[in-house]
Amino acid sequence: VPALSALKLRVTRDYVDDEHQQRVAGDEMLFEGPGTYVPRKEVEVIGEQKAIVIKPNEALKLKATRETVDRNGKNRVAGEEWMVKQNGAYLPGVYEEVVLRCTSYVLTEKAAVHIRAKQTFTNPAGKKVKSGEEYLITSEQMETFIPDVYEEVVGMIAITTLTNRQY
Repeated sequence: VPALSALKLRVTRDYVDDEHQQRVAGDEMLFEGPGTYVPRKEVEVIGEQKAIVIKPNEALKLKATRETVDRNGKNRVAGEEWMVKQNGAYLPGVYEEVVLRCTSYVLTEKAAVHIRAKQTFTNPAGKKVKSGEEYLITSEQMETFIPDVYEEVVGMIAITTLTNRQY
């Protein structure tokens, strides 16, 4: 198995593996490369999975297909979605599904992003945002913006310049 890829395996019969861990029929697991996979009669290969390279100003939106622990060691429940924004190769876990590959919005002095919260959450700045709340993110706050799982982009807003006779 080459580097930055993995074999997706399914257990067909109960057994105890080399690390003394109980494996139950129906469980799925990844054999991550680089390495040589030695087949077992209790396990079948159901596919190959390749790592996804996350470039600067990109992110992956992931969804747990069942209860699992993600690459950062955080427990996830079935149906939960989260973002991975670290640059570099990311190999999704066996119970992780890539929903979307997001690119960032570049914010300038003349453009901002109009955002609506899908549900109540605490943003990275530590502010609690309520469901349905709408707000702008400008270039004064950050240079680029990637919407979080609980945010939806309503649109890009251009600057409005007023003369001294307008209000």
